[in-house]
Amino acid sequence: MSDKKKVLVMVASPKNERSGTLIPTNAFVEGILEGGEFESEYIYIDRMNIKPCRGCLSCWGRPDGSCFMKDDDVPMIRKKLEEADIVIWSFPLYLFGVPGQMKCLMDRIVGMVHPYMGQRLNEPGAMDRPMHGLQNQKPGQKIILLSSCAWCDLDVVYEPIIKQFNIILGADGYTLVACPQMRALHHRGGERRLNMLRAKYKKGGLELAKTGTLSKETIDLLQKPMFSEEVYKELVVQFVTHMFDRDDNF
Repeated sequence: MSDKKKVLVMVASPKNERSGTLIPTNAFVEGILEGGEFESEYIYIDRMNIKPCRGCLSCWGRPDGSCFMKDDDVPMIRKKLEEADIVIWSFPLYLFGVPGQMKCLMDRIVGMVHPYMGQRLNEPGAMDRPMHGLQNQKPGQKIILLSSCAWCDLDVVYEPIIKQFNIILGADGYTLVACPQMRALHHRGGERRLNMLRAKYKKGGLELAKTGTLSKETIDLLQKPMFSEEVYKELVVQFVTHMFDRDDNF
């Protein structure tokens, strides 16, 4: 068994290896691995056998929080999530939320978090601490949400994601890195811009591996749009106009 630390990449795009979000994600992971301390594994959620949650909440009645359903891939996935030193959820923004495949998995692993015990979300400071929080989380584990979107207004379009994960994990329980303008960048950006994107995400991954965190300055750099708003608007119009001329779009 390897003694290297583990990076688990949870790919939530239904495109699997063709996901545009994997462009920054792969570069980020490459940076983490560069020092030789980590090894990586990718799980493509869309290919997994994941049955929907039945809402019985019996998982919260078991000491290990396990689900009663054992005949799909969720027990294996959960074990890997529990053992990883870094978990990267790689996903495109779908209607200001996570893709359905990812949400289905999140519902099934609700037993990994503490149960609801009457916490109030409107109390002073409530949104600064987790309403659930992970049970038995591996010490020092880092959770990264690496998400791409077509938008420029990250503070607006990611507000639902931020609120959701703040309530689940607490504001300090994860780090969000949002990659704007990704669809047009993927199909219209050209190799030079894509290489610039890869370079800065690789540097970000290296920083995480070395320091265990990402500075605000680094996150701001990773989230900086690659196009001006004027140029980007033109690209978006072109892309949507010719959307159905492509066979690799969706």
